[in-house]
Amino acid sequence: MVLIDASTRWSHVSLLSTRNFAFANLLAQIIRLRSQFPDYSIKKIRLDNAGEFTSQSFNDYCMSIGIDVEHPVPHVHTQNGLAESLIKQLQLIARPLLMKSRLPSSAWGYAIMHAANLIQLRPTAYHKFSPLRLISGKEPNISHLKIFGCSVYVPIAPPYRTIMGPQRRLGIYVGFKSPSIINYLEPMTGDLFTARFDDCHFDETVFPALGGDIKEMDPRTKDITWNATNLSFLDSRTNACEQEIQKIIHLQNVANQLPDAFTDSKKVTKSHIPTLNAPSRIEILAEISERTLANESMIRKKNVIDHLVQEI
Repeated sequence: MVLIDASTRWSHVSLLSTRNFAFANLLAQIIRLRSQFPDYSIKKIRLDNAGEFTSQSFNDYCMSIGIDVEHPVPHVHTQNGLAESLIKQLQLIARPLLMKSRLPSSAWGYAIMHAANLIQLRPTAYHKFSPLRLISGKEPNISHLKIFGCSVYVPIAPPYRTIMGPQRRLGIYVGFKSPSIINYLEPMTGDLFTARFDDCHFDETVFPALGGDIKEMDPRTKDITWNATNLSFLDSRTNACEQEIQKIIHLQNVANQLPDAFTDSKKVTKSHIPTLNAPSRIEILAEISERTLANESMIRKKNVIDHLVQEI
């Protein structure tokens, strides 16, 4: 269901599972607009000729709050040109969003809602300012905009993570609820979740597929390997640790190929292992050692004789 303001071109898009929810959704939007903008009253509502909008109870409610209800001529869509133009614009934006991403066509609802949010941030042909600026009176923030369908790494909640395990999980970015809250899909199940924008890391060069190209193995039979490419190793910080380990392994292999490398531990003895700032081996000649001992004995005898002479 599409709502658009003829003055500011502000619009609201709702996804309905059936037409039975259209009447209740329209009433909720009227009440919300009247509470958010009490200084501006709704004067007229132009609807199509759908059966859910032709009830007498709805006309009585609008008449009680001073709203005129208009219905165009059947099968003449030009009389409701603003809404039809908005629907066409939504389709033109949502179609390339799906084509750019790797999401299936069944995810068109997320693309439509993201396109509706983008339309609120861009100027229109009727105004040089965006609808959000005309409504709020200030320039909207666009720093939270990311490419639809790109990879997003979301922190895992503390109850579901371990110290040595991955700290983030992969998601598919499918729009935002507000500048501080994003929507993302879990690639393996397709479930929709929300996360805080400041806590997420985005990779706008990678577009994961819904369902995942990588099949998870049973943890009981899974081999430990540093080259694993499952979802737990797609965390940026985990990849950094893996690169450091690969660098250490590479340097160790290079060191083992050097001529002085101790690759054969059986042939290495304690006397041949050099220590820091010490010669690799010290050879003591037998003649030098005997001469040193003789000199030391002569010095001791002389000291004893001198001591006895002093006592006498």
